[in-house]
Amino acid sequence: MPRYSYQCEQCDEFFEISHGMKEEAPPCECGEELTRVPSIPLDLKAKITEKRTGDVVKSYIEDSKSDLKNQKKDLQDKR
Repeated sequence: MPRYSYQCEQCDEFFEISHGMKEEAPPCECGEELTRVPSIPLDLKAKITEKRTGDVVKSYIEDSKSDLKNQKKDLQDKR
């Protein structure tokens, strides 16, 4: 069954509910009707996150090494 995202405007809560395409969402626990929130298709989510975690970490390490090298050089120049 598909999962749909909903929001209750009264209590400002978000819900993910599984139901058939032709079925209606049940009301919120507070009694208010839920408003459907558009969701991003899975193939678009994959395109948004082009950088892998390892690449970000590697870039950070390289930047830190460069900063440390520059700081070390500055300290040696002050002597």
